[in-house]
Order: sequence, then structure tokens, then C-alpha cells
Amino acid sequence: MKIYIFIFCLFAKVIYSEINFIDRIAIIVEEGIIMESELNEAIENTITNFKTNGNTLPPKEILYSRVTERLIMDEILLQKAERFGVRISDQELNESLSLFAKQDGLTLLEFRKKIENGGDSFKGFREAMKKEMVLRRVQSGLVGPKIIISDKELQNYINSAEGLSLISIKYKINQILLKSNASNNEENEIKASKIIEEIKNNLSFLEAIEKYSDLYDGDTNGNLGWREKSEVPSLFIEHISKMNKSDIHGPIKSGAGVHIIELEDIEGETIKTESQSLVQHILIKESEIRSEKQAEDLINSLYERANKGEEIEILARVYSDDPGSKLDGGKLDWAPSGVYDKKFEEVMNDSKVNILSKPFKSSFGWHVLKVLDRREKNISDDLLKDKAYGILFQRKYREQLQNTLEEIRSEAFVDIKISS
Repeated sequence: MKIYIFIFCLFAKVIYSEINFIDRIAIIVEEGIIMESELNEAIENTITNFKTNGNTLPPKEILYSRVTERLIMDEILLQKAERFGVRISDQELNESLSLFAKQDGLTLLEFRKKIENGGDSFKGFREAMKKEMVLRRVQSGLVGPKIIISDKELQNYINSAEGLSLISIKYKINQILLKSNASNNEENEIKASKIIEEIKNNLSFLEAIEKYSDLYDGDTNGNLGWREKSEVPSLFIEHISKMNKSDIHGPIKSGAGVHIIELEDIEGETIKTESQSLVQHILIKESEIRSEKQAEDLINSLYERANKGEEIEILARVYSDDPGSKLDGGKLDWAPSGVYDKKFEEVMNDSKVNILSKPFKSSFGWHVLKVLDRREKNISDDLLKDKAYGILFQRKYREQLQNTLEEIRSEAFVDIKISS
């Protein structure tokens, strides 16, 4: 028995010494290590990728240095991820894998079979994907807060040649011009305001042009017609970019006189409108001192009082449990679909303007609501700003990421045990 134990111990010792000899520590990085086998595997994978892509391999020393630095940087970031508590859930990972598979027109199951049929491990691919997601999240956490884009910087980019190339917006603009001089400028401003009132009272803009505009010639009527954003006079562009289709704006003063403009139409791939509702409501919640039945009875009572002529605004200020709208008489901000509770939105969409809904219960409590108005809001300017912001952010992110990685690399303890 003692012999068998001795042989077993000796065998274990031989195996252990062989492992130490074959797979030794290559690099110490802070509190972690990189084994020689990991380094060799990374070098082999890099060489394979170069050959697969048909690229020329760099000299051995440069290849070794690049791979080594990448492994060191990954180890530093993974240690930070551990300290920061960065985690990737199985759901997040599966969603990312599904999107990756979708790029090849495959389901996740089909993608898995493709990997395994190629002789690779899906489990290994999954772990590599998870590691990459962790690294990106840590990088984002380190770099994102350092990036600042001011409103002025954003607007300057949008107005630059590069920014304008992102915009495929065309405006169809009509205008009325009241030619002015030093003696009648103020008089024309008053006249322009009266013309706008006439238009609001059902005088069409084209009729107003014929009746009042000093540019009317029976042909173009002095209108600007379809213009790219870069072609719109600077006098008008600030106003036009904030206007919705069919909006009127004025008076606008210039050296030529006083203008009134109409945005007759707008088109382009970056054009988008959304339906928005303006709502007023009263919310009654259950609480420690109010049962569900009492909450329901109270909302029914308020509904009856409102139908008998009491102002919803006053009732909301006195009774509503919504702190965000209570002081404003229950009025909420303009909002598109998908913002509110499902039941609240369902009732809102079914309600006619200025008609009080019957009491209903949402996930927040009991309500009555009134839709005060509806509109189609042009959100093209917001989308353009989002697009421009994304471009500037990514540009700054790449620059800052390199600086940040170099900084944390210089601060880290690294001991490279073996050379190329």
C-alpha cells in the first residue's frame, strides 16, 4: 500500500513539475498573472487572423510586443471590472449573441451549430464575447464621464460643411415682405402683426401675399420655394428650424423691411414628426390611511364634482397625489406615445379633446384625465442634434480612450518574466 502511495505521489510530482515547466508565469500584472500558454495562444490566434485576412505579418518582435501589450491592457481592465462590480447577465449576453448571429442571417441555435461544425467551441466563443462586453463596459465607464460637448460646439458642428452634409432636409418657404424705410419701419411691424392675425382668422397665406406683399409679381410671388438648409437665408434659418409644417412666423426685421414667413412643407430622410398629447389629470392613491375602496370612492366623487362645473385645476391642487403635476393643476407636459402607464395611455388615446374621462385605475392608482390638446410635433431638429452629438462623442471617445489607456497602463505594476 505504501508503494502505491509513493508511486502516486511521485507521479503527481512529475506531472506538477512538467506543468510548471510547460506553462510558466509570463507576466505579472498588478494582482493577476498571464501564463505563457495564454500568451502563446494569443500570438497563434493573431498570426492566424493575419493569414486569414491576407495581411503581411509584422516582424516577430513587433508582433510579440503588440500581443503582450494587449493582454496586459485586458488584464488591467478586467481587474478594474472586478473592483467596480461590472457584470454581464446571461440575458444581455444571449441578446448580444443573437444580434451577432442575425448579422449572418442565422438564429442563435443555427449560429451555435455553425461554430461547432467548424471545430470550435461555442462555450469558448460565448466566454470571449462576455469578456469583450466587460472590457467595453469598463472602458465606457472610464472614458464617458471625461467627454464634454457644449451646446456651442454642437451647433458649430451642425453648421459646418461636414455637419450640413448629414442633413438632407428641404424647406418650402413662402414669405410676405413689407418694404420699409426709416420713416415707416415701426408702422410696418404693426401692419405685419395685423396680417398674421388675419391669417389666423382663415385668410390663406397665398391670399395674404397677393394682398400685402411688396414682392408679389404673379409668378413666384416672391416666395423662396424649395431650399436646402444651407440655402435658407441666415435671417430665417433660426426660425425655420424650430417651425412645424404650416407654421407662420413674424414679424422678422431686415434691411429690406419686415418679413412674415410660412413653412409650407418640409421633406427629407431626417424629417420626423410625432403625435403628442397635452393632458391634465387627478391621481388618487391608496395609502396607509386610505383603502382601495376609499380611493375609488374619492375619485368618483371628484369626477361628479368636475362634471357639475368645478374646475379640475382646483380639484387637482387640493386632492391629487401626483407631486409632479399637483401644483400646476394636474397639467402634464406635452408627451408622445409610450411615455405613460399602459392603461393611462389607453384612456388618453380614446379620449376626445376637452372631455373628462370616467375614473379608471392604472398601476399608480385611480385617475380621471382630460386631453387638453393634440399636435404633430416636428422633432427633426432634435434628431439632427442627437446624430451630430453621436458623431462628436465617438470622435472624442476614440481620442480620450487612447489617452486613458496609456494613463492607466503607466500607473499599473507590470513585470514581464519572459521575452520573445
